[in-house]
Amino acid sequence: MKKLLTLSLLFITILSAHSQNLKEKNTFGPRPDLPGDLTLSFGLNMLAHNSVEAMKLKTFGNNYFSAGYSYPVRLGNTNFTFNGGFSFSFEKYALDTALTLNYTESVLDEGQTVFLDSIGNNIIGDGFVEKSKFEANYINIPIEFRYYFNKDKIGRGLFLAAGGSIGYLINGKTKIKYVENEDTKKLKRKEGFELNQFRYGAHVRVGIAGFGAFFNYDVSELFNPGRGPENTSATPYRFGLSINLF
Repeated sequence: MKKLLTLSLLFITILSAHSQNLKEKNTFGPRPDLPGDLTLSFGLNMLAHNSVEAMKLKTFGNNYFSAGYSYPVRLGNTNFTFNGGFSFSFEKYALDTALTLNYTESVLDEGQTVFLDSIGNNIIGDGFVEKSKFEANYINIPIEFRYYFNKDKIGRGLFLAAGGSIGYLINGKTKIKYVENEDTKKLKRKEGFELNQFRYGAHVRVGIAGFGAFFNYDVSELFNPGRGPENTSATPYRFGLSINLF
């Protein structure tokens, strides 16, 4: 995640360096005069259709962050635009139990499946668990249609948007934070953990002058069908706020 976040910040820096002129694109002050929007989004992840009690999430700690670019195409002289682009998303799920994702051999399918493994002495020695999370990081291609209430303020006025996206899994990761001999330690493991390699979903957004709120719902399951913990069919959804850097 740190490498991808660094690349995102580098991308922002390069684009900003090429902007020579500033113009007032919204009422909150000038932004670089570049086409499209570079958007940062912050929110919370949740799980729908989660019938696995051991995979219950904490109320807080399920952080969602994404950085993306989209380019608008106005549809004639109407109030509508079509926006397409790409984004990187980093999604954390904080388990409410002292468990972590691990692999097991499936006798029926003769392949690997994932289960929620107890975090015992074989993993953290004599320590005790403070937090257990897993992450799913994706590159996405989102598209959406926006309706601006004032056609004279396309790109900066109040709008409503609806669309969808497809995503490709970059990597998965588990993270255990524990205390051993009064020392706080972290244990990370990068694996695919049978997280869905491809995902797709829908979203709605509302925004004005570079600020917005969003709700995303994945139609695809979090894990590959039949490969997740206890064959869970959990599907993620998320909501939060966004801000445009230009």
